[in-house]
Amino acid sequence: MKRIIWLCLCLFCLNKGFAAKYYCNPLKGKMSNKGNFDSPWSTLDSVFLTKKSLNAGDSIVLMSGNHLSPVISGNLKGVQPVTVVAGKGQFPRVNSLLVADGKHWKIFGLKVCPDDTGWLEKRDCVIIKPTASFITIENFDISSTDSCVSNWSAAKILARAGLGIRVEGTDCSLINNSLKQVSFGIVVAKTAIRTKVFGNIIYGFLHDGIRGLSNDSEFEFNLVAGSYGIDDNHDDGFQSWSTDEEGKVGMGKVSNVVLRNNIFISQLDPRQPFPQKTGMQGIGCFDGFFENWTIENNVIITNMWHGISFYGARNVKILNNTVASNPFAGKPFTPWIGIYNHKKLGSGIGNTVKDNFTTGISELNGVTTESGNIKVDANRLNEYFENWRSFKFGIKSKIKRGNKVGADIHKLPKINLQLYQCTK
Repeated sequence: MKRIIWLCLCLFCLNKGFAAKYYCNPLKGKMSNKGNFDSPWSTLDSVFLTKKSLNAGDSIVLMSGNHLSPVISGNLKGVQPVTVVAGKGQFPRVNSLLVADGKHWKIFGLKVCPDDTGWLEKRDCVIIKPTASFITIENFDISSTDSCVSNWSAAKILARAGLGIRVEGTDCSLINNSLKQVSFGIVVAKTAIRTKVFGNIIYGFLHDGIRGLSNDSEFEFNLVAGSYGIDDNHDDGFQSWSTDEEGKVGMGKVSNVVLRNNIFISQLDPRQPFPQKTGMQGIGCFDGFFENWTIENNVIITNMWHGISFYGARNVKILNNTVASNPFAGKPFTPWIGIYNHKKLGSGIGNTVKDNFTTGISELNGVTTESGNIKVDANRLNEYFENWRSFKFGIKSKIKRGNKVGADIHKLPKINLQLYQCTK
């Protein structure tokens, strides 16, 4: 046994020893170069177009400049990831990024913005295809434009704003990315099981902030805010629905999903362009069944009925969430928490709604445990929050029950209002 362990350690060390570091410099590099620091390749896009050989454990360091539209593939057998990372003090950018058929890639610190590149065609900014898996996208800066869109027309932003990140492959992670001025922020497709969406900021979106359609996925510590009222679409901070094998909506199920420690706010800036007319729904799961979901310690601030709503739920837990109206203008609809029958297949079962702070509680069908919830008057929110109009949602101690009711703000992403106000 000791000999086997020793042999494995040796093989691991050998593999680490053979790992190579390559450099790409769009301004000074050539693909005929060696690819080292003094003789760099050109663009990341060209690395794959010229089919450069890469092995598990290798890394590619990107220097400032436009790396075009790379299509990443390879490392299908290697367990050690191939890493793509921005060089220290460098600002590499791409027009778009497609991960086509690879495994175990970790990609860090890229800028995706057509304003920077002069590339104005609308498309998804980052795509991970179903044939890819174990992909990490981290610390990306994604936007359709870095300009303030206050003076834009609705037609212009509809024509320019692309989808931020679309995940179709399995076992992928989206970590600490910033997405601005996008149509949809993050879309996790049904095929993208076991996706982790952690610590992302989505600000300024046209339709849905996050869509989560896959089983066994986690959405934690994300901030979704600034919903643009562009058209008649009913926009959501988070939306999900089920499909069966034939693709019929509401005829399958989505199972084992966690939404924890997220913030969903319809509007943060009083001068926000395209303020909502029909309202942003919070967590909207309208076509179940949804099974074994946990909705815990989230803050939902909006002027639309559906703060947290499930249509067709089994063993769904809604715990310690804060659901309240937005202090800024919008339709005066009061958000609520609700669990309803499936639209066609009747009631769910085994659901829990506990220790929530909310401006409304609607139907609670299939709920076996309901306790500790506080329903408050939407017109008196300043009496309950530390400072409702400044988005400080700590609940005043006089209405707490053992410090359990509503979201624990110390576990949530920090809100810096200056980062989201339109100043240009």
